[in-house]
Amino acid sequence: MILDPRSLLFVPANRPDRFEKAAGAGADAVIADLEDSVGTSQKAAARDNLPAAAEHASGARGGLYVRVNPVGTPWHADDVAAAAGIGARGIVLPMCEDPGVVAETEWRLAAHEHDPRATEIVLIVETARGVLNAGQLARPAGRARRMAFGAYDFALDMGIDVENAAQVLTTARTQVVLAAKAAGVQPIDTAFADVRDPGAMRRQAAEAAGMGFTGKFAIHPGQVPIINEVLSPSAAEIATAGRIVAAFRDAERQGIAAISVDGKLVDYPIARRSEALLARAAAFGLGPS
Repeated sequence: MILDPRSLLFVPANRPDRFEKAAGAGADAVIADLEDSVGTSQKAAARDNLPAAAEHASGARGGLYVRVNPVGTPWHADDVAAAAGIGARGIVLPMCEDPGVVAETEWRLAAHEHDPRATEIVLIVETARGVLNAGQLARPAGRARRMAFGAYDFALDMGIDVENAAQVLTTARTQVVLAAKAAGVQPIDTAFADVRDPGAMRRQAAEAAGMGFTGKFAIHPGQVPIINEVLSPSAAEIATAGRIVAAFRDAERQGIAAISVDGKLVDYPIARRSEALLARAAAFGLGPS
């Protein structure tokens, strides 16, 4: 099982006809969505489809997650119970704003899961309050394994237009990345809404990678290959990292900790980053071409 999925593909839980396609899209993880993509009148019926979603997603490398409705809604408790009941890898918890919300969800999971503490929580930060409290939410304990940014609800909360608020959104995304990294959880970037513009999707994914995000939400199967490619080390990066690690280990044996590889300085931070890149590449079955 992949520890840090690159692509996490949403599929509406009230559309079982889409489960098979979602499972075969190549995403590292599939998210059965009970929240935004499901109307109020279909919440219960969508929840009943979770066993079928789990069956279809059993082959996904990163397993199945379930996005539940937020704490305080009439559906939250039953959503959590159902997700735990099917043995989902984790739940995706929207509208996270304070640690009490996370604690309440952890308590509900403990009451229903078969394997104690096996179900992880993916926190979505998508309000101004959530962004400001991100460091507290992603505390280095408990079930939180990943923290995601939700740009569209954040924009709604801020009263801004996503298309014309790059500076504010960059600030918020940076805050989420910093909080996640400080707590040792995976940072996941927001979904990209325009499924007809793969070029813009690729640019946003590349920007996310440059900011430190290692995963990204997808809302359409066509977005998955782009995310997987952009958030994976390239063949050239893998080859360079391999040369750096080999040369630095040889230098270390001689008591040297600063060398030149390909004309560039390599010291401990550079060597450790190269080791991490190789480990991530190996996790996805990637290697030198």
